[in-house]
Amino acid sequence: SSQGDASIELARSLLPEEFKKYKGTSHLIFTDSDWESLSEIRGTLRRTWSEYRGFCRRMGVVVPRPDEKLVCIIFDEHDDFLNFAKRTEGDHAILELANGYFSPRYDWIALFEPLYHDSTLEAEQVLHSRQRELDEFQQRLDESDLPPDRRQQSQDEIDRLQRGIDHQFSHMEQWARDVRTAVTIHEAIHQFTHVCHTWPGINIWPMWLHEGLATAFETNDSSSGFGPDRVDQTRDLEFIELLEQDRLIPLRDFISMKAYGDQTEATLSVMYPQTYGLMTWLYEYRTPQLAQYLKRLSAPPEEDGVQDPVRLFEEVFGKVDALEKRWHRIEKTGWRSKRH
Repeated sequence: SSQGDASIELARSLLPEEFKKYKGTSHLIFTDSDWESLSEIRGTLRRTWSEYRGFCRRMGVVVPRPDEKLVCIIFDEHDDFLNFAKRTEGDHAILELANGYFSPRYDWIALFEPLYHDSTLEAEQVLHSRQRELDEFQQRLDESDLPPDRRQQSQDEIDRLQRGIDHQFSHMEQWARDVRTAVTIHEAIHQFTHVCHTWPGINIWPMWLHEGLATAFETNDSSSGFGPDRVDQTRDLEFIELLEQDRLIPLRDFISMKAYGDQTEATLSVMYPQTYGLMTWLYEYRTPQLAQYLKRLSAPPEEDGVQDPVRLFEEVFGKVDALEKRWHRIEKTGWRSKRH
């Protein structure tokens, strides 16, 4: 389509020359990162498209294949990602907190390598400092004339500390891969939902539905099935902790939230797990109603030219207060832990 071609040309013109372009099943990927990163993201995007289509079929909707190559942009450095985001989207505070984003304006998704974020690099510098100290300790031991038994004790301690540092380095790399996978999936779901025109009413979707669908697909391992029918342990733990601490936003207020761009970091830390919790619970216990709600949002509004998502929520799912009580009561039965 002309929109897709325009986005591709704009991305190409805005990105530095060192960015390479690669073709995937459904995406054109622009990146200055390494081949391993590209290969993993390309595979994640392919599997996310498959899982998204499966979810839509279960909701009774056929997903048209995009009539354009979708664009995914991967930055090696966080600063480059942030500068590009502000240049194309504006100086929004939420971008400072984002690991990636989908742009409805340009239909692309953009993310960065979490391994090279400032916080990760700082933690890595601490580990390098510990490694240097341990190397110096090893050198002093090698040059010492300690008795064999004392030398062996010291060597055993060095070996133990070395194993700890090695484990933390490998854990950091795995953590970065996990974050990258989850962010790629999250933003790709936003992209598919908008670009494929699966539901014509997407422009009036409430915030919880936009983010709930994206968070419900998140996983740190895309090699097996994922989506709202496969709860994610990390998100489950976040959500259940908020529930147990009575920190969830009241459901009536929550489903009325229209935007999150001006929310505080504290509110966002509750909002995302709560969108996940609500979406996965509705899928598990109110599947027909969820499918009906999505279809009703896509129907032409009956009056005033605007559909009221909150009123429609109650028409489909029942009274909000009663639903909230039942939702929380079922959550306390531990159904999620039985699915892990």
